[in-house]
Amino acid sequence: MNRGLPGPRGSGGALRGLKNVAATAILILAATTMTGCVMASGPTIDEVRADTDAMMQRVADEVPGGVPEVRPSDSPYWKCAESSFYYSTRWTVAPEEGFNGPAFIEALPARLGDGFRKFETVEVSVPAIALKHSSGMLLDVQVIDLDGRTVVSLLGVSACGEGKPPAE
Repeated sequence: MNRGLPGPRGSGGALRGLKNVAATAILILAATTMTGCVMASGPTIDEVRADTDAMMQRVADEVPGGVPEVRPSDSPYWKCAESSFYYSTRWTVAPEEGFNGPAFIEALPARLGDGFRKFETVEVSVPAIALKHSSGMLLDVQVIDLDGRTVVSLLGVSACGEGKPPAE
């Protein structure tokens, strides 16, 4: 058996060729995504930060009786391209008594409306959802126990924004 050499037409050689084309397409897509904010004039770091904070507030407003608390990060910015950065922020929102976490997570995408799609499904032991907005912003929402109380934990990561982060 010749495993290292391409076989006759209709054998594994054609399949390997398709896999190479698919791998090349994925690499091109990844490179385009990673450099996309450099190639075209995109939003500024201030704009993506404002959009992300507004979306976090929008989700916090959906939590019945919710009281949001911003959890500061040592470094909320990460480089995504030359002179461009992502902004990330973490909030917790304390809901009112009797809050139904699984029902909240289930209804959240519809309540947020167009522009959001379920991004990833990961099996975790708490009610959770990861969403991606059409702007490129990612939003992770989990209902967790924090210090003996139920909270909605929010993590927002902006799209790539041009410019330098403010000195904090």
